[in-house]
Amino acid sequence: MSSATQAANSALGAAPAAGSAVFAQDLSKAYRMYDKPIHRLYDLILPGKKRYREFWAVRNVYLDIARGTTVGIIGENGAGKSSLLKLLTGITQPTTGSMRVQGRIASLLELGAGFHPEFSGRDNIRLNCSVLGMSDAEITERFPKIVEFSELGDFIDRPVKSYSSGMYVRLGFSVAASVDPDILIIDEALSVGDEHFRGKCINRINEFRESGKTIIFVSHDMGAVKSMCQWVVLMDKGEVLEQGTAEKVADAYLKRAKARGNERMSALNRGTSAYPRWGSGEIEVTDVDMLDGAGNPAHAFSTGEPFTVRLRWKAHQDTRQPVFGLGLYRSDGTYVNGSNHHWREQPIALRDVRAGEQGEVEMSADALQLLQGQYYLTTFVYDHAKAAPTAIDHREHVHTFEVLDPRHFQHGMLFLNSRWSVRRRGGAQESSEESRA
Repeated sequence: MSSATQAANSALGAAPAAGSAVFAQDLSKAYRMYDKPIHRLYDLILPGKKRYREFWAVRNVYLDIARGTTVGIIGENGAGKSSLLKLLTGITQPTTGSMRVQGRIASLLELGAGFHPEFSGRDNIRLNCSVLGMSDAEITERFPKIVEFSELGDFIDRPVKSYSSGMYVRLGFSVAASVDPDILIIDEALSVGDEHFRGKCINRINEFRESGKTIIFVSHDMGAVKSMCQWVVLMDKGEVLEQGTAEKVADAYLKRAKARGNERMSALNRGTSAYPRWGSGEIEVTDVDMLDGAGNPAHAFSTGEPFTVRLRWKAHQDTRQPVFGLGLYRSDGTYVNGSNHHWREQPIALRDVRAGEQGEVEMSADALQLLQGQYYLTTFVYDHAKAAPTAIDHREHVHTFEVLDPRHFQHGMLFLNSRWSVRRRGGAQESSEESRA
């Protein structure tokens, strides 16, 4: 049994249920926050006066994780997920409560945790395997496979202080996976790896699942959580808000994330804008709103959700043929889409607008085809009565919004409503299958 497991098992008072790999009851962790470092010394030599504030990173957590299950821990940044994992692995000790962990633990929590920066990758493999409780014979036997899985090549003999974040992950996961643990605990570290190595890690995790190992991992990828986990724990501000099936709890998280996204994007859009605006000014766009499928203003949407963009306008002078348009951009400035009501198979002509008129222009779609990320809108009003369309009111970066993709079935920027077919011939049986996105 590893030293981390022994440390975790040293907590008293918990009585694991039959078949439990991890059992925690009223588990809490508080940190002392000092305004000045010298106050910590004062507490040692001049006790009696409280010179710190308590910050509860984890509070009153109850967990009963059965052997052989895959459990996801989800929540926004700062929810207490990583602090909980450190308690479960014995890296930190609880302030209150108790827990028991049954079996050998391997963990990948923080990049470079447990690595000596001056040692080579080869030396750190031996060091970490020893810390995880492996004998010299086990290390010698498994060493070649660890090096092979890491794909570090000649870098295995270089000091790890020269490694990139992706190389840290390769080394850390290769060691953790080689221990043949009863319980594998993974934080978000895999999110910095490249696609190829991440795929190898997922395959290895699936092998652990199929062999009846217990897996606990933190992830913001709801697609991975739903596909891999039998049980999910949702945390916020150090407390467990909800536990249950992956589908139920992941959906609850996405609803909370969407609500928070709306609040964050609303605050961002209320801020003063320094983005360019130009034009002759005969017509002014006064308001820009994005509406969800229920017709409510929103700043966070899900991939595949209906949406509408509404422009309110007011005419200050007569205009012969104004055309309203929208430009859609990713947050890095990539131009995603541009459209207007005139350049269409069935154009809408807006002619002879008089001073004093006002109205609305809407662009709607049955499904938002964007994948997860942050985006913004630019609005155009141009005079098409002239030989070259001339700007009346052009506003850059007028509205910012966020897209959440709960399924993660596709990658990139756009969701394609595609159809796949797979056919087999010449084997023991012939088959044909078809699937739509």
